[in-house]
Amino acid sequence: MNKASEITMGRRWLMFASIFLVGVLAAFCQFKAPVLFATEFTSELGFTDASIGWVMSIFSLIGVVLAFPAGGVLAKLGAKKSLIITAAALAIGAGAGALAQSATMMLATRFIEGIGMGLISVVGPAAVAEVIPQNKQGLAMGIWSVWFPAGVVVAFNVVPFIYAAAGTWRAAWWFACIVAVIAIVFVVLVYIEAKKEPAEQQEAQATSIKLKPDMVSVILIAVLFCAWNIFNAGAIGGFYPSYLTDVYQMDTQQAGSVSSITNILVLALGPISGFVADKFNLHKSLMVFAMVGAVVMLTFAFGDNLTLTYVFVVGFSVFSACCATGVFSSVPLYARDPAKIGFCMAIVAFLQNMGGVIGSAAFGPLAASVGWNSASLMLLVPVAVVGLACGIFIKKLK
Repeated sequence: MNKASEITMGRRWLMFASIFLVGVLAAFCQFKAPVLFATEFTSELGFTDASIGWVMSIFSLIGVVLAFPAGGVLAKLGAKKSLIITAAALAIGAGAGALAQSATMMLATRFIEGIGMGLISVVGPAAVAEVIPQNKQGLAMGIWSVWFPAGVVVAFNVVPFIYAAAGTWRAAWWFACIVAVIAIVFVVLVYIEAKKEPAEQQEAQATSIKLKPDMVSVILIAVLFCAWNIFNAGAIGGFYPSYLTDVYQMDTQQAGSVSSITNILVLALGPISGFVADKFNLHKSLMVFAMVGAVVMLTFAFGDNLTLTYVFVVGFSVFSACCATGVFSSVPLYARDPAKIGFCMAIVAFLQNMGGVIGSAAFGPLAASVGWNSASLMLLVPVAVVGLACGIFIKKLK
């Protein structure tokens, strides 16, 4: 008897919830920091204007470094142990960060937290593909696709409350540490890894020979997602509040609120796009649709018309939900063999994080040199066109 069939759908969704919790926590750990940059966090630890950026960028760099090792960890240890290691890195990093007394020590602890982020970007979607049947994976990946914006929204809204209540930035780090420990316990209690009988293992090995991954399509998806993250995570995620402050003279709180509108709307739109992907088998179409929208909207995303700015932050949420859902739901299907999902996800995660690094490094200096809108037209729109071309050439799933 296939042991996997003995796990009920209710238990599978509970397992999914444990994966999702770790993902949201990883994003929360990354974005709990910038909310506190304007507090004594910066001066107390001795950061300067030149060094404070490393508190954030180290996460993307660790994601690049760990993408392929994370796939190896997943293949070697399995999803459950990999999730526990991920949450443990977040717990240790956050706990040590709460005790940091210098910028160097804080960056060291952010490195440890970044290990958790690097692992979850590969382990998370692979684990979802493992626990949720293929006919429901579009919905599952649609929900999973909001782990990052959900963590950002929680951080932007919960951390200020924690800081106001406790009177110290360290409380946010202790909060993250406690939640990470809870996540570890949750995974241990609910996650079941189905063990295959020897006959099933032989059948799986025989099947894996026949079902080779469509690596051309996987690489095209990865390049598309790299392009997406150059402008979404790197340029928009890193500089949109600064753009709003500079062009419209918004205060920090208003700029942050306006910038978060997209992420808030994605929380609802992600699952909807996942349902559509399942119902109509539109995995490739979602990615192409997202890139078409990006090409159009990036032409005015950084302009000087406030009405169009609000059109962008609201409208872009639709395309953001479609892109993430399309990518995460497609990779397991193009991998074909469950044993290859981790490796294919590692390729996607590597280029995903590389996109964030490239975008944050290139867009800021270019915008300072030629202006916000010109930088978008010169860099972001062409990048989106490249991503669209990749999406068009991805093979259509049968």
